[in-house]
Amino acid sequence: PPRKILAPTPVLPSEPSVKAEVEKPKPASPKVEKVETVEAPVQPESPRVHRSLSVDSKLSGVYIDAPSGRQPLALAPQSEAPVGSETLAAMDIAGIAAKLQSENWLAKFLQQAKQATDISATPWSASKRAAGVMVRKVTFTMPVPQDFPRAVTRLVNLPMETKVSAVFRMHQQPDRVLLTVQFCSHDVPYGENFHIHETIVLKPGSGDSVDATRWVEVMWITALPWTHGILKTIIEQKSKADGLCGRVVNALKAESA
Repeated sequence: PPRKILAPTPVLPSEPSVKAEVEKPKPASPKVEKVETVEAPVQPESPRVHRSLSVDSKLSGVYIDAPSGRQPLALAPQSEAPVGSETLAAMDIAGIAAKLQSENWLAKFLQQAKQATDISATPWSASKRAAGVMVRKVTFTMPVPQDFPRAVTRLVNLPMETKVSAVFRMHQQPDRVLLTVQFCSHDVPYGENFHIHETIVLKPGSGDSVDATRWVEVMWITALPWTHGILKTIIEQKSKADGLCGRVVNALKAESA
């Protein structure tokens, strides 16, 4: 019988091998640096340059007499000519009163204008003797000017510094502010023999300005020896030429500039 020829079994192509897809790493997102917000430090209030004194119940009666026996804040001097008059631009009465009556302004003024050290002050307090009047006592040490004529330095020895006691009084009225200061320089020769009494009257000027008028008076508590007449003259001249209230006005001017 004829041989049966078997057809070859077709060889099917093998399926292509499927390679496992390797997951490609995702590109890293750009690094964002964390920026910390630094808040500006809160500026503390200006530190006090003085120590606090407690209010003495008798404070209202300290240095209560003004020259000629008048009350310190009753009237501006009538028999004395002013030593100066200035106009403070861009200021008003209420603003000046608030500045003068603030806790730290007066002590900082003394420190800067008179090179005062060891400053101690009571807070402003209401006078028990005069309605509407505020009173403040300040003690400090300040340098003693050495530019006295030879005729004076032959009579007395001037210390380099002196302790000072001062009492400030302020009366704010609708149309003016009246400020007085009376002080005693304890360590200068014959310092207990006299007090300096200064007055400023502040009134509204034209426009947004304030007019300031100043007086300086020397109160002789005890007369000097007759041999020291020249010392009395020099004390009065120098006190009026460079009064404390004149420097107050200059400080107020500088702050408004």
